[in-house]
Order: sequence, then structure tokens, then C-alpha cells
Amino acid sequence: MDNNFLLSYLVVTYIILMMFINFWIIGHIVIKEYVNRRVVLFLSSIILYMAVESIALGYIVFHRGEIFIEPILLLFASVPLFLSSITKNMIVRLKSDIISSLLLSGVIVFDEISMGYLYSSAFGPHSYNPFIDSVSNVAFGIMMIIDGLFFLFIARVKNIIEFALTTFTISMAFLPSLFIEFPKLVQLFSSLVSTAIMIINIIMLYLIEIKRVTFQGQLIALSLALFDFLMMLGLLTFASFNDMWLISLSVVISMMWYFIAVLYEFPNKRIEMKLRYPFIFLVLINLAELSMGFGESVFGFNITNSVFVNAIPTRSPPSNPFWWLFPINPLLMGIEATHATNDLVINAILTSYMFLMATTMEPFYVIMMGIEMSYLVYERYKKAKNLSVKNWALIIVLGVPIFTVLIPYYTNIYVFGMSGMIFRVTLLSFTISIISVIVATILFGRRAYCNAVCMSAHMWTNIFYDQFKPKRSSRVWEYVRWTFLAIMLIAFLSYIMIELKLLAPIKIGMITLDPLNFYGMFTVNYIWWIFYFLTPFFGAYSCARQGWCGFGTFTGLFNKVLFKIRAKDVSVCENCETHACDMACPIKIPISDDILKKGYSNRINCVGCGDCIEDCTYNNLEIIDIISFIKK
Repeated sequence: MDNNFLLSYLVVTYIILMMFINFWIIGHIVIKEYVNRRVVLFLSSIILYMAVESIALGYIVFHRGEIFIEPILLLFASVPLFLSSITKNMIVRLKSDIISSLLLSGVIVFDEISMGYLYSSAFGPHSYNPFIDSVSNVAFGIMMIIDGLFFLFIARVKNIIEFALTTFTISMAFLPSLFIEFPKLVQLFSSLVSTAIMIINIIMLYLIEIKRVTFQGQLIALSLALFDFLMMLGLLTFASFNDMWLISLSVVISMMWYFIAVLYEFPNKRIEMKLRYPFIFLVLINLAELSMGFGESVFGFNITNSVFVNAIPTRSPPSNPFWWLFPINPLLMGIEATHATNDLVINAILTSYMFLMATTMEPFYVIMMGIEMSYLVYERYKKAKNLSVKNWALIIVLGVPIFTVLIPYYTNIYVFGMSGMIFRVTLLSFTISIISVIVATILFGRRAYCNAVCMSAHMWTNIFYDQFKPKRSSRVWEYVRWTFLAIMLIAFLSYIMIELKLLAPIKIGMITLDPLNFYGMFTVNYIWWIFYFLTPFFGAYSCARQGWCGFGTFTGLFNKVLFKIRAKDVSVCENCETHACDMACPIKIPISDDILKKGYSNRINCVGCGDCIEDCTYNNLEIIDIISFIKK
């Protein structure tokens, strides 16, 4: 026992000493702007010597391996030293020398994997293979945390890119695969910490994508979005199938890119922003968020129920203290739909719907997205000049936890497309909810729902999605929207008839469909998400402009009561040459035409976002609703 304790103590001491020496060497190189390439090669061999000694110690001492492995490893570590003797004596700027940056990045990653191997050899895990064990332990996570903080500390300029890189690497340090030897709840807690840090990272990437119109900014935003997606895909496979390969490989590849990004300075020249950059970014970020929501929900559901319920039920019971965060398992819901009917096409549609709906309806996912988008709405608040627009932005931010989380998930009050996941909507609560929506939209216009309650308010009304306003619309949608409204009314009427026992429940194969929830969730959590992914092509607020959200059209009917976008002085609009209001409108309503004809605009498809008021060249527009009458 004493010998084992002494040996373990020596291993920890050796790893700490190695880390100290490594950071001293790396810091010495990085702080000096100009370095001799031969010196970089020489110091790389020093780091590699320590790395291969870690491998040799772990292999020989703990795995009873052959001692001849050590000279082979030392020979490998001597390669940079040999190259330094034949390389031309050249002074280079480290951050401009891609060869030195790549070499150092590879050496550091290899060194940290080596230390992880020594730690896992001494303390575990021993469950997988040497590579996975090396990057699946707490020592490897601690090294990533120190990496992030160290390089942030020595950075000459501490801007948003540096902070994004720091949160990127620290988020990896808390992935649950690194805590595989710990109790299950520790794994869950670490996973939640990892996703919390990644949410901060994603917010930073949004800001970089918006503000950094440079090659470096776009490269960092797109690449980190890609690696965030790979890591969350690894979390998904780990949570769903207990697969360690993808999450381990994604961590190592991400670490390699992290070191390249901090050691090499990519060109900071301005570039012409084209549609492809924000589109690629949007797809990668959404895939990362969906993978995170799916993986974390499956992981949380399985762990909390296995610990607190001692079983894996179809839904989390109240005895599970985390039932409110992980009520269902989206993996099980998707698998059930694969055998719903005997028709492969219908099964394929139902399966894709179930997977997407079950993920985007999970409280964890909604809370995660709410945090991200609320911050982007807050950025809109800071940017806005018009007081009414600023105030409404605050209403959206405050409405997120109330209308997209608290009410639809933890009450039986009906919120279109969001309710019914945990508590069943009753006919009484449905009726009260519809009456409340009608009253609110009469008083404040359609914006009371579509720009405050509905999730599209904080998904589209923010500074990132402002750039995706369409340039034109089609009159076809003015007629098509009524078809979608009719479909919604049929779904609602069917629900009422089923509740009153006037109609038998609707079934597709083995699945019983509640027309109220199915129509709402199909619209908000399936159709809407497809258009959301394709926002750069279809534009923001396509749901209102094209009218495929029947409930939005329903609320828009009450724009005709009190709500108006009114000109303070119509003569100003008569002499206006900019028509900034028309260009600013994401719905592409011809606001200037309406105002010149009747002094105001109050079309059914207006969501009251206030962009026309904000962009009016002469500050000549205002919103009229119940507040305006009260102020009189």
C-alpha cells in the first residue's frame, strides 16, 4: 500500500513538474515575438523528451511493458533536434510562421496526451484503449483549463476572439467523458458545466460573426462553430450509445486547432461578406445546438432516472428531482416512431418529426436557446435608438423565461406549439388561453404574441438575424395564408370535438395524435425549424410574411382593432425619398404606401417588431396601441 501511494504521488508530482516546464518553455517562445526556428525545433524536442518519458513510465511501470520501448520513443523525440541541426539559421515571427506554429501545436497536443496516458495508467480509467483512456481523465481536463487561462494571460491583445478561444477550450475540460471514473451525478454536473460554458462560447461566436468582417474573424467563428458541433455530436453518441471514440477524437482535433489558432495569426484583412459565410455559420451553430440539446437531454434523462428512480421509464416521474429539466428521452421517442406504421415513407416523416420535435421541445434545449437569443435581443436593445423599440426589446428578454419556459412547460395554459410536453392542456385552460391571446392582441396588436410570447421573437428579433431581412415578397402569400389559417382552425375544432367526445381520437399506426399539440408542434418545432435553418434564403419572419403559421395569422386579425404604425406628420412621408421603413420591414409590408393612403399601416401580417420606426430617416413613425390611449 505504501509503495503504491508513493508511486502515485511521484506520478502526480512528475505531471505537475512537466506542466510547469512545458508552460515555461512555451511562454518563453510565445512572449518573444521573433524567434529562431532552430530554437523552436530544439525546444520542441525537449518537450517531446518529457512526453515520451511519460509514455515509457506508464507503459513499463503500470502495464509491465518491455523496456526497449523507451529508446524507440527517445529516437522519435529526437527528430526535431536532428532537424534543428540541418535547418537554416532563420529568425521568424512566430505568429506568422505556419511551420513553427504547426510544430508547436502538434508537440503540445502530443505532450498532453502523453501526460494523460501516464495519469490513466496510474489512476484509470482502464476501460477502453490507451488513446481513449489518455484523453478521458480529469488530469487531461485540468491541462485544458490551464491551457485556456495561460494563453489568455499571455495574449498581447485580449479581444473577443481570445475570449472565444478560451471558453472553447475550457468547455472541453468538463465533457462527461473526462469524468468517466466518477459517480454518474458528477458526470451529469460536469456535462452541464460544459454546456453552460459552450453557450457563452456560442454567444461570443455570434458577436464575432456580426462584428468581425475580416478573414480572421470569419475563420475563427466558422471553425469554432464546426468544432463545437463535432464535440456535441460526440456528446450525443456518448449519451446515446456509450461510444467514446467520437467524443475523444473531437477533443483531440479541437485541441489541435485551438493551439494553431492561438499560436498563428491569420490575416486580419477585411473581406466582402457574402451570404455563404452567415449561412454556413448558422447551419453549424444550429447543428451544434441541436446535438447539444439532444445529447444533454438523453444523458440527463438516463442518469437522473437510473440514480433516483433506479429504472429507465418512458417519462421522468416526480420522484426524479430533475423531471422538470429532463422529462422525456428524445432518443426513445424517435425510435418509437420508426415502427409506427407499415409505410416506410410515413415512418421516415414521423421519425424525423419526432427526433426534431422531441429535441426542440425539451426544457433543457429551450432554456439553452433562450439564454443565447435573449443576449442577442439585449444587444439589439443596446443598439436601438427609439425608446419604444428599446422597451419592447426588454419585454422580449423578460418574456423568454415566462412565455417560452415557465408557462408552457410547468402549467397547463396553452402556448401555441410549446405546451403539452409535461402537463396536458385541458379544454378549459385552452379556452382561457385563447381568450387571453385575443384580449392581448386587441390591446397591443399581433406583436403581443408574435413578438413577445412566441419563440420567434427572440430567435429572429435580434442583431444577428437583422441582416437576413428579405428584399421582396410575393402577393401569393396574401392568399395562401388563409389556407394555413383554415388548417389551424380545423385542428383546433378537431381537438375541441375530441375533448367533448364528439370525435374519436385520431391515430396514425400505433401513434395517437392530439390535433392541438400535433399541429402546433409540427408548425413550431418542425416546419419553423426548417425555415429557421434556411433563414439566409427565406429571410427572417418567414412565418409571418408567408403566412404558414396559421396561429400568427389568427392573432394578426386583431391588428385591425387598436394597433397602428402611424405617421406623426403625413406630409413628411409625402416628401420622403428614402422609404427606409419599407426596406427595414422584415415582412416587406409597403408601409409608405399605406401611410400615404390612410396615414397609418395595420396589416394582418405586421408583427410590430418596430424596425420601420427604428429606421425612419425623420423619426416620423410611432406605434399606436392601448398605451397610446392611456397616455392621452
